Amino acid sequence: MIEVQVGETEIISVENKKEGVFLNNHAFDGEIIQIDNNSYKIFKSNRIFRVDIVEQDGKEMKLKINDQILDVKVTDHIDQILAKLGMDVAASTAVKDIKAPMPGSILNIIVNEGDEVNEGDKLLVLEAMKMENVIKSPGIGTVSKIHVSEKDNVEKNQVLISFE
Repeated sequence: MIEVQVGETEIISVENKKEGVFLNNHAFDGEIIQIDNNSYKIFKSNRIFRVDIVEQDGKEMKLKINDQILDVKVTDHIDQILAKLGMDVAASTAVKDIKAPMPGSILNIIVNEGDEVNEGDKLLVLEAMKMENVIKSPGIGTVSKIHVSEKDNVEKNQVLISFE
């Protein structure tokens, strides 16, 4: 089962069973047709809805449904277990240090000292094994010190950015 949070308050549970798709334990009696990678048409109760994915960042997205924009967040079974264990709280807490997840070279530093960042904001780009890895903020904080410069080589677990 997955849960879809629409806006700040509405949560819809979605289950795929042998009998079909269920929304909040009620059988979905419509039809969904995929137009392309980001567009769908939904036929339900003699009405047609066009759904477009406007933006997507992981499991969070903005959907345009018949000219109305909605913020949506999807949580799967693993996300729900982590939330019950209280392990989802760590992602929304203040950030202390960002460390290099692997050895590599700093290609681009996106933030400056003094910048305030939110969860998911891009901080810097680390090249490792010929791949560019965007390092994002795991939480909220203010950049207090940038310990590296562009073109620096870094080791795994080296502190890259510190936060207040």
